[in-house]
Amino acid sequence: MPVDPASGAGYLLTGIGLISRPGLRRYVIVPLLINILVFTAGIAAGVSWFEGFITWMHGRVPGWLQWLDWVLWPLFVLLLLVLVVYGFSLIANLIAAPFNGLLAQKVELLLTGRPLEQDGGAVRLLKDLVPTLWDEARKVLYALLWAIPFLLLLFVPLVGPVLWFLFTAWILAVQYADYPMGNNGLKFPEQRRRLRERRGLCLGFGAATAGLSLIPVLNFIVMPSAVAGATALWVRELKGPRNYQGPHESRVATRGVRLAIDQLSGHISGELLDGVHQGQSLDAVSTQDLLELLVRWNQMDIASAEALEVYLERERGQPVQRPAAPRAAVDTKLPPTLRMVPEEARAVLGLAADAGQDEVFAAHRRLMLRLHPDRGGSDYLAAKINEAKDVLLG
Repeated sequence: MPVDPASGAGYLLTGIGLISRPGLRRYVIVPLLINILVFTAGIAAGVSWFEGFITWMHGRVPGWLQWLDWVLWPLFVLLLLVLVVYGFSLIANLIAAPFNGLLAQKVELLLTGRPLEQDGGAVRLLKDLVPTLWDEARKVLYALLWAIPFLLLLFVPLVGPVLWFLFTAWILAVQYADYPMGNNGLKFPEQRRRLRERRGLCLGFGAATAGLSLIPVLNFIVMPSAVAGATALWVRELKGPRNYQGPHESRVATRGVRLAIDQLSGHISGELLDGVHQGQSLDAVSTQDLLELLVRWNQMDIASAEALEVYLERERGQPVQRPAAPRAAVDTKLPPTLRMVPEEARAVLGLAADAGQDEVFAAHRRLMLRLHPDRGGSDYLAAKINEAKDVLLG
């Protein structure tokens, strides 16, 4: 798969947009208040202590050294900022972890339309309190152990600071991706394996989170934004296409394969629904294995074979040897039980349940511009698109 750190960074912006949704705001308020209280208390305690130190110092140094105040105060402010950014954010994440799990659950519901099979509200918060805090402690221990070699590398000029920043980005990706993955039952080792599979994407997300954490005021929304952004990253990239249909995305499903088509770029991805590779994305299966599957489907599942041919030709550049006997054309007079239903038609055109006639025409036109046979597209997909339009327009 292509490595795209910029796309990973974009998920933090997605998270900022998500937490502004009316249905999610209440899940942001508590963690945000915790951040504000922790930051405020820490700063107040630090300033109070330092003022006491300055008073103590005035009674013990000569008068001609009183100018040291002008040097010590800027140094103290700089040190305080460093401690606030790296220390108190960690504590705030630890305290707010159960609330972040709820936020991740609601974001996933918003994106997929499918609730997780878990208790909600205060019941789940109390039930998961101890396990969540234990998981947080495991993540902290993981980060501390890996921090030792990277701290030693900080002494290497130029290379050391870059490696430290990448390490910070990775730890933040692990930290925030844990919430949606944990909600779906993934244990910490499996979470790290999933993240490593898309390392560039996850490092881009973590780097953006680390950068925003350094900006005053904006760092107060880093935690909920990163939770929401990591959930979107999980649903759209790490979990696979099974439960998410994004904007301008069309789906064509057969018994053996589900294709996902980006209406704007024409890019096709998908998931295998049958066979030894069931549940895997098409991008993760070798071309040779797909060709062997195609041979089998040509004998027993023509619709799946035609859909797989589209993917192989468009995305793998693989010429496909079709059977010598011609396949039957799509019969538009099939019995009603075998015809495309409206739900499937909307999935093919990438439309919501309340889409109107104009939206049907617009989606049909957009897809035909990308997938019509005269434009290098596919007869199979063109037939599906036309059938979907006819079903929705009656």
